[in-house]
Amino acid sequence: MPRNPLVMIVDENVPFRQELQAMLAPAKLAVVADCGYGVEAASLAEETRPDIVLVAIAEPHLRALQTIEAIRVIAPETPIVAYAANPDFRIVRQAMHAGVRDLLPMPLKRDELLGSLQRVLAAPIPSEGGLDQDEPARPASAGVVLTVFGAKGGIGKTTIATNIAVAIAKRAQNSVLVIDLDTRFGDVAIMYDLEPQVTVAQLASQVRTLERATFRAALQRHASGVWVLPSPKHPSDWRTVDPDDIRDLVRFAARLFDYVILDTPGAFNDIVGSALEVATQVLLVTSVDMASIKDTAFVLDLLESEGFPKERVYLTVNHANGANAIRAADVARVLRTPVFWEIPHDDEVVTASQLGRPVVLVKPRSKVSRSLAELAAKISGASAPEPRRRGLFRRLAPVSAG
Repeated sequence: MPRNPLVMIVDENVPFRQELQAMLAPAKLAVVADCGYGVEAASLAEETRPDIVLVAIAEPHLRALQTIEAIRVIAPETPIVAYAANPDFRIVRQAMHAGVRDLLPMPLKRDELLGSLQRVLAAPIPSEGGLDQDEPARPASAGVVLTVFGAKGGIGKTTIATNIAVAIAKRAQNSVLVIDLDTRFGDVAIMYDLEPQVTVAQLASQVRTLERATFRAALQRHASGVWVLPSPKHPSDWRTVDPDDIRDLVRFAARLFDYVILDTPGAFNDIVGSALEVATQVLLVTSVDMASIKDTAFVLDLLESEGFPKERVYLTVNHANGANAIRAADVARVLRTPVFWEIPHDDEVVTASQLGRPVVLVKPRSKVSRSLAELAAKISGASAPEPRRRGLFRRLAPVSAG
């Protein structure tokens, strides 16, 4: 006896996903998974292998289309039916190019929806999809893991991590999770004015049996849309944490979020080792004092010895204390590595930190906010913010290693 077809629903509107499930149930179409846009949709499609996928094309349209393309990369044999409110010709063309087999107008009518699903399920699988296989879309089945590290404390790693997370979430419309892996101070929750509830240490101990719903319920969401997994309140709570569990927890999270940003302490330990091991990108932060530069040279040598690709190490000079005796060009020459980004000193950072709010939200037009927003845009590939008038903000260009 043939089994009921398995359906996956992708829609940011949770109540409507529930309505769709109720609409499909009498037709013996089993909803095997439902989620919003992004990397989670691709990873769920890979794990559950549905017979057909239903996707809403809603604002932001680009994010919906990227999700469709990601599903096509992961499961090219799985047909996709989309629905949209008042779809114009441009949306129809883009949807079909992304690989959609049918596009239904909203509001959905049950008979039209079921008829479309039945026709698509009965049709042969096309030999060629709309997606250019030479350029797979992102997000794929795992999100970007960005480890923010610097081999010295007090150089602004947490400020950078928390602010670029907000900028990526707001400008690129990506799902972003910040995990606080600072085993000594753990200030991510403070920077977001959040009271830690469930911590990374608690979830790491459960990673072998952890489920998606349990993981999501344990996270805290900042008003900016960034999700947060705080560090334990007491450094002693890290003593029982297995670095391998941290590695596996981050990989688990990367199947749910487009970006997982890891904040780390200013010293090497096994937890930092795991954070570097799972990273797809490393934002290596240094200040312009000689101690920080010396320690950064050691980190670069270590990453090279471990075979980490140089092109994925983003050397970032942060003028955290306003001391500019050493220029970024000097840093690049000493380290024999080009400076990917330079963040200017700005007293607004201290003011925002005291408020427990990211500076990109408190003072979005300040020079440091502009720099952090452009850094986030460069990392994520999103459009950078445009200056309000000529000369208000100048993008700091990468410095050659000479």
